[in-house]
Amino acid sequence: MTAADQTYRVSIRTTDRETDVTLPAGIPIAELIPAVVDVIGAAEFSGADPHLTRVCGQRLDPQTTLAQAAIHDGELLILTTAERTAPITRFDASSAVADAIAALPEPTWRPTRCGGGHCVLAWAAATVLVLLGRAVLDPTAGQHPVIAAIAALLALTGAATACRSAAGRVTVVSLGVLAVVFAGLSAALLPLGPPAMPTFLVAMAAIGSTSLVAWRLLGCAPEVFLPLAVVAMAAAVPAMGAVAGCWAAEASGPMLAIGSVAVLAASARLSIHSSGLARAGLDDADLNARARLAHHRLTLVVATAAVAAALGAAVTAATTSHPLSAAIFLTIIAALLTIRLVQESALYRTVVQGISSGITVTALAGLCAVAAPHCIPWLCGALAFIGAGAVWAGHRGSACTSPAVRRAVSIVELMLGAAVVPGGCAAAGMFGGLAEIGAAW
Repeated sequence: MTAADQTYRVSIRTTDRETDVTLPAGIPIAELIPAVVDVIGAAEFSGADPHLTRVCGQRLDPQTTLAQAAIHDGELLILTTAERTAPITRFDASSAVADAIAALPEPTWRPTRCGGGHCVLAWAAATVLVLLGRAVLDPTAGQHPVIAAIAALLALTGAATACRSAAGRVTVVSLGVLAVVFAGLSAALLPLGPPAMPTFLVAMAAIGSTSLVAWRLLGCAPEVFLPLAVVAMAAAVPAMGAVAGCWAAEASGPMLAIGSVAVLAASARLSIHSSGLARAGLDDADLNARARLAHHRLTLVVATAAVAAALGAAVTAATTSHPLSAAIFLTIIAALLTIRLVQESALYRTVVQGISSGITVTALAGLCAVAAPHCIPWLCGALAFIGAGAVWAGHRGSACTSPAVRRAVSIVELMLGAAVVPGGCAAAGMFGGLAEIGAAW
């Protein structure tokens, strides 16, 4: 029997009925559709373009026959006018999440690597000015006119080099002004005396309360007010314990910094789980929406934790009675923030972590200058080296991203993360009583 003589008995279902019909196997489906509509008597297909689909949603090609479409006796077909899209089965949603984040609008303002290097140089110069300017208001502080003269010479040399390399006029003028300022030894002095912990507690409580009131009253900029409120309330918790006598005042800063670093390390997981992005079976629209929400929450968590870590570092430098342990702890915090800054690609997270890292290093420099004044020349040299290295890295271009370098950086980050808690305990003076354990025996 030829295909033109064969017939198939199939069931055709519409929106409100199901009919068994016998159809020839060798006639194109497009020629069968009008007869099928007449047999079923479905009025909703009049004037429309009906077609047959399988139960899975696959549309049958109207130019093929039932035999060519591999239709068998007893098979169920759907007569409809709506084209059903086959569901997309996702085994890995990471590519969809990456596409959704990449499709987010870019900020209208983007800093360049050269501009970032100039910002670091300006920060280093301002810090050196503060360190050297202590002698203006504090007669007991060591005076270092030679270091100031060398700094002026370096700034003037940098201005000449920038002029020859056809750099921007702002850069040249800024370096020239910096040389004049260093030559005149005119600097702003910020004393780092230990603040009263009750005053600090009241200040943090006021900042947190005002931030929340402003956020609710204005109804805008939650990415600004909420991190401020969280940072202030997080700083108020250890300060409250210090005021109540639960622990020493010098333990407040390390506690805040350790908690902030822990939140910073878990920021990706917190943002993913809080936004529901880890939930299985998400469709494309829901996946894109949750990816954007997770990206926004990650920015908030990272910004809040980074600022809180910098605040904890500043409090540690201002209240510690163990300068060496506190300096090591601040070095660990600054190194962790710097590593995350280098690995970051988002604009706002890069800026916030860069500022937090600068605050931490500034607190470290102030602590070293107060605890060991004889090290100020070396400290100025280190700051000048950091500023010059930042400018060089900005002009050099993209950093090395070889697997060996990334693996080494990951190992260093892991070691620094393991040293955060012991370093914080040492900075808080918690190891001071270990020598007395067992003394009564």
